[in-house]
Amino acid sequence: MVVVSILARKGGTGKSTAVRCLAVEALKSGKRVVIIDADPQPTCHRWWQRRGAAGIPVPLVVVPSPAGIAVQVEQFRKQNVDLILVDTPPTATPAVNAALDVSDAALVITRPNPEDLESVQESLRVASAQKRRTGVVLWQAPPDKRVRAVSLARETLGAMGAAVCPTAVSASIAYPYAYAEGLTPQEREPDGRARAELAEVWAWLQREGIMAVLSYDNNFISSDGLSANTPPHKLALRSQGRSAI
Repeated sequence: MVVVSILARKGGTGKSTAVRCLAVEALKSGKRVVIIDADPQPTCHRWWQRRGAAGIPVPLVVVPSPAGIAVQVEQFRKQNVDLILVDTPPTATPAVNAALDVSDAALVITRPNPEDLESVQESLRVASAQKRRTGVVLWQAPPDKRVRAVSLARETLGAMGAAVCPTAVSASIAYPYAYAEGLTPQEREPDGRARAELAEVWAWLQREGIMAVLSYDNNFISSDGLSANTPPHKLALRSQGRSAI
């Protein structure tokens, strides 16, 4: 199992949107994925509630347990989840450190503007202090990737020593429309530009080893009776001590 903390020190960067989209990319590749929504504005959890109302139970989204993120992570590890994405708060809080403590890697989401880029350095420092493999994805970029803002952002991040995804995710009205329907752009518009960009970001994360995960053997049955094919929404019931039937 791989745990990745998604970081952004400024609000409005698209961090939570990135979490949802990458979770769906993981589902598309056959992974069993869980989101832990530790952001004070639980947009991922509200999105999951919309999906549930529409009959789409995956990916599972949970809020931090009173027992702590570490306890939750261990529960899901025993249940053979492949990937956990932690949507962290946008400010320096103990929750960010707690998430990084249990993470294998970190991903920083930033817009290609000076205000956001100034805050990336601190996210990189915190992740580096805990020796976490870290990458950066430019989000909400101008649709025309040739504009100077994107190239300047890459130069700035390169000077910080950051590993930057070669694909910048374009700003698009497809994202808020999809959120309102409990979807992601690649689900709502499978032939759209967002789908192609997100697939490229996912592929880069695999190459960089940031979200490279191997699925458990589908025939494996865990000690608590859950197979690798058990739907993630049933994992939530089991982790709460309730029947998964």
